[in-house]
Amino acid sequence: MTDSTSPARPVATAIRYLSIIVGCGCLLLTAICVAIACQVFIQTGVFAESYAMVGLISGVMGILALALARIWR
Repeated sequence: MTDSTSPARPVATAIRYLSIIVGCGCLLLTAICVAIACQVFIQTGVFAESYAMVGLISGVMGILALALARIWR
């Protein structure tokens, strides 16, 4: 039996905090890529597909990492 007041295992805690950091970093990268893609579109009228794809992939990875942090106990 485990005591609810005992500290969590160090590995689980490290994984949880690491996934929070990675998730926030990915979402920050998403915001930067979307801002660059919008700026390129405004200035040139050409859709910057590569920035949009990187933003989309990093957004999905960020959401998954934050979901992992939420469920990992």
